[in-house]
Amino acid sequence: MYYRLKEPWAFRGWGRSPFALQAQYGETKHDRPNFLSKEPFLELLYCNGEEGVDIDAFSERGQRVIRELLAHEGMEESVEPMEPLKPWQRYHVYPSCYAENVHWSITGKCNFNCRHCLVSAPDAHHPQLPLDDCLRIVDEMAMCGIKRTDITGGEPLTRKDFEEIVKALSERGIDIGVLFTNASLLTADTLDMLERYHQYPTYQLSFDGLGHHDWLRGVPGAEEQADAAFRLLRDRGLPVIVAMCIHRGNKDSLRATANYLASYDVRALRLNAPQELGVWKRYAEEYALSEDEAWEVYSAYITDYFADGMPLDIELDGYFSCKKGETDYKVSYVHHARPDSDWSKIPYCESMRYNIYIGPEGRLAPCMGFSDTALGERFPSVLEHHLGELTLKGYYFDVVQTKIADLLARNPECAACEYLPVCCGGCMVQGITDDGDYLIPDTRCCYFHKHIGEAAVREVADAAIAAAGLAKAGE
Repeated sequence: MYYRLKEPWAFRGWGRSPFALQAQYGETKHDRPNFLSKEPFLELLYCNGEEGVDIDAFSERGQRVIRELLAHEGMEESVEPMEPLKPWQRYHVYPSCYAENVHWSITGKCNFNCRHCLVSAPDAHHPQLPLDDCLRIVDEMAMCGIKRTDITGGEPLTRKDFEEIVKALSERGIDIGVLFTNASLLTADTLDMLERYHQYPTYQLSFDGLGHHDWLRGVPGAEEQADAAFRLLRDRGLPVIVAMCIHRGNKDSLRATANYLASYDVRALRLNAPQELGVWKRYAEEYALSEDEAWEVYSAYITDYFADGMPLDIELDGYFSCKKGETDYKVSYVHHARPDSDWSKIPYCESMRYNIYIGPEGRLAPCMGFSDTALGERFPSVLEHHLGELTLKGYYFDVVQTKIADLLARNPECAACEYLPVCCGGCMVQGITDDGDYLIPDTRCCYFHKHIGEAAVREVADAAIAAAGLAKAGE
């Protein structure tokens, strides 16, 4: 019999699991892979439609995978040879750890002077790589089988050669998943250019509250420019999400801002307190909310959110998240590990295992939050070493492979804490010290569990749902 995967598929190999079977829809669209052990991975390489295969000779796992694929119409079988796979459909083994996405700062420069910038772009201490180096990074991503990158900066649209980078990504079958922009340079011509290269990103715009946006962004007219961008994107029917940094100055504008954004068909509003990194260190003492102040703001808005009919997706830091028009909310600070979990097998940060950050100077890091810390210079450059090699060994690999057990070994009080199964250490970046120690508990997450708690969030949310005359999820 002859077997062939029905959709275009690619194999992602030598990764952390270590092998993966990844579905691709078209030449660029992709889905998260299913991980396989080495034996069935190698066996399924023969399922190319051209070679006769006796699956009874396959391993038990290989046979099970094929049966599952056939049952779900993911594989076709024939007594005759089938059409050969197209070149872009062929199975590949990539010499790298699996990465689902690259978050890439294509420049450290910005035309704004944001008071909370993680990479300190207003100080211009980060370089902007020349185009040739950017194209080399694109090649490195392609050689590792990466199919998606989120583009950020600084402000990415300040690059005069932005189109050349977009063109290179498209030619190598890499989607721009999210384009992060302050919106000041976003024009119809930019949108037209992206569409010419078949790039249809989600646009994440920064907007920090009606009447307050100019202050945090450090330039007059920023709010007016954002408003024009919202109108442009709505008229083009393009997906938009908004990030808002909450602080003492704009905390009372949350409800009005959310409803304003919903009027422009913004899909989601994500609120976060600025991390005390980069430029924000200068302003945190005066403007940063305490955890109790943040909870006061968020708890008030949870009531407003349901009263206003859940006008858009909302994420209130780690406290609360909910989809538009739904009542099935989540408390992101809450994990669901078992008390008897083997902490040596649970990653400190799950996201870092599937996402890569490449900074404006070409350095590889687990996430953007590491870029402006004492650890920044310790991470390797993609321009000096092959990206795949860097994901498999070295300092970057060691940080990404950090387990919760490593945190507990350094912090025995966490190992004895009753909240460990729901906390799991919190966010690695939140605890980084000035000297670069990242095995420090996330004090914000810790405070939430010890002094606020999931029950308080659910009490507020459930009361708000009832007061709005809505039915809770599952009722």
